Amino acid sequence: MQATREREPGEWVEAGPVRFVDGLSASGRLVRTIAARRELVVAGVRRDLAARFSGTLLGRLWPLLTPLFLFGVYYFLFTRIFGFRLEGLPEERRAALGVWMFIGTLVWTGFAEGVTRASTVLVENGTLIKKLAFPAELLPLQTVLASTVTQLLAFGVFAVVAFGASLWPFAGAALAWVPAIVVLQVLFAYGLALCASAATVFLRDAAAALGLLFTVWMFATPVFWMPVREVLPTIEPWLPWIERNPTHSLCYAWRAVLMSSEPALAFPRSIDAELAAFAPWSLGAFVVGATFFACVKRRFADEV
Repeated sequence: MQATREREPGEWVEAGPVRFVDGLSASGRLVRTIAARRELVVAGVRRDLAARFSGTLLGRLWPLLTPLFLFGVYYFLFTRIFGFRLEGLPEERRAALGVWMFIGTLVWTGFAEGVTRASTVLVENGTLIKKLAFPAELLPLQTVLASTVTQLLAFGVFAVVAFGASLWPFAGAALAWVPAIVVLQVLFAYGLALCASAATVFLRDAAAALGLLFTVWMFATPVFWMPVREVLPTIEPWLPWIERNPTHSLCYAWRAVLMSSEPALAFPRSIDAELAAFAPWSLGAFVVGATFFACVKRRFADEV
């Protein structure tokens, strides 16, 4: 009888070929687990949010004060000091560039923070992982949801200030798209978080590499710039590639809602078109993440 070789610590897990039906099955099991343990998910999100601001003087006011301060800086810097404006816009739309960058920053921060923080969540909670009854797949979800909640609070502050002070027109009926955008963003971020957190269990360098990757990804995403021919003439040859970037569609969808698709030159596609482009990325990331996590989960207790 052939002796079995003990696996060395850090050695990658061998797995057989994964079929499409396996991915759907893993995704279905994950959805059922989340639904069955939803109270645990909510409690984890609350605990994560409380831990972020524990020991601070202002405590829970920070999620409101930070975006308020940031919006003030963007508005004052780009409209008052630098005087950046888009040609053809009326005076009441002078805050366009500041609003554009502010929303892009919030979207990217909410997305990237959730994934990067989730990359180490399994390693940091090794005691829980070693308990067989604990669903490890919920830990990355809690981190992603906590970052999304912080992002939504920041958008609420923007809405009160920008719409209330008449700095930007009220979004109106476009707000009906918010639930769809939130769901697709969470699925996309959660799928990436599942892959990142599982990979970090076996290779600790994955978390550091992820930070570098997201830095490059941020500059490839129109967070601080407009991918519009009229604004950046040299961008035209690159537009087909830029528009294939999933976070391009995510940022554009949020901006189209909160900026009422104004100025028109910056929004060549409608909200539903942006979401249609983003949805396959979102669902694909979730299925891949769920499948990969399910394949390697059984080895977590030996590695953390």
